[in-house]
Amino acid sequence: MNLQPSPEQKIVGCSLSNFLADRRRQILDEWIARVLRDKDVPSANQQSLVQLEDHIPQILDDLSRALDEAFHQQIKNRIAWRAAIHGQVRWQQNYDMPQIIREISDLRTVLICHLAEFNDKRMPDLNGELGLFATVVVHSFF
Repeated sequence: MNLQPSPEQKIVGCSLSNFLADRRRQILDEWIARVLRDKDVPSANQQSLVQLEDHIPQILDDLSRALDEAFHQQIKNRIAWRAAIHGQVRWQQNYDMPQIIREISDLRTVLICHLAEFNDKRMPDLNGELGLFATVVVHSFF
């Protein structure tokens, strides 16, 4: 079954994608600060900022595509491939699996804060199902 987002869901997804794109540097900076403070990710402190940032910009690009084109199989495949590459690089940088998961969890936390801001400021009148669409896509992405 090939599900397609409704026109209204596409509008919400594109709006959130643009909202996050406008805050890309802020999101990256917040995530870097958060992961460097996270005692459960000690390997992060052994990386340069370039190494730490690594694939995160591409992951954010994939999230934007997922919001723009939810349910598209090619996007799901690209996301899975990029996640695998990121995990492999982190493994080579002496991260263990709990650290990799925690690092991505920190990114998800930053994005959820921005999603809440989006819901409050950009789409305060969203109703139940439509309001949940972007949240479900973001949570499913991670």
